[in-house]
Amino acid sequence: MRAKVLFTLRPLPFKCLMSIYFVETTVAEQREYLCRWTERFYMEKRRVQIVVDSMTAAQFIDQLLWTFSQSSFIPHVILTPGAAPPAEPVLIIPEAAQVPGFDTVICDCPADIEFMSRFDTAVHFILRDDSERRQHSRDLWQRTRDRGLSPVHVSYQR
Repeated sequence: MRAKVLFTLRPLPFKCLMSIYFVETTVAEQREYLCRWTERFYMEKRRVQIVVDSMTAAQFIDQLLWTFSQSSFIPHVILTPGAAPPAEPVLIIPEAAQVPGFDTVICDCPADIEFMSRFDTAVHFILRDDSERRQHSRDLWQRTRDRGLSPVHVSYQR
């Protein structure tokens, strides 16, 4: 005799976020921190998606990832909208869209918690010397907590 099904489990509309890092930095140092976090996740064998707000920013970060450290090599590519997911473990994308197979997102530009929560790990930069972005970070922190997530604050270290 088969058991009667009383209810079915439906997938949640978002993936539970394991880690969201709120990293304090300055406007001048943000992209250096972005490169360091990308290197860290690459060394952990993570597939990293870097979200930027323009193709100009994507090209700048592309160049920076090649040159920020003499001892570092991070295979990466700029993904243009509509292109197939790359084989490279790091991609730079000029839009807030999740690419299948990438579990980590680093946001060079403001992003919302709905987007970031699709990943296992997210990095958001708190820009100490940009009042508008700092306020966005405060609001994002609160929305993250309201969702029952536990954001991790990484203090400024210079």
